[in-house]
Amino acid sequence: MNAREFRRRARRTRGMVVRLRASRSGDGTVYYPTIRFTTTYGQQVEAETTHGSNPPPAVPGEEVPVLYDPAKPTRIRVDSLAGSGTLLGVVFLAIGIVLFAAGAGVALAQTF
Repeated sequence: MNAREFRRRARRTRGMVVRLRASRSGDGTVYYPTIRFTTTYGQQVEAETTHGSNPPPAVPGEEVPVLYDPAKPTRIRVDSLAGSGTLLGVVFLAIGIVLFAAGAGVALAQTF
């Protein structure tokens, strides 16, 4: 499910980070929080996010905004710019604009 479709279907709630799972790779450590929350139907859910980050979005015991899929409540994301993928999209957009401007500048300089 893509990010836009997930956000359209998702419900918002508050949850508590109960633990962080560290995943180490050649690029460093990424943290995947496990969050406990209650759905709008009163179901208690504990699930790990599919998107990790460094630094982690919160420490165990801290409350965070959560988006979850009502059809599958264990499919969750932290409701933040980083958790939703918006931050990554903005970064790529900014890089694209800079590269486009640089390319346009070079093209204009060659025509004069």
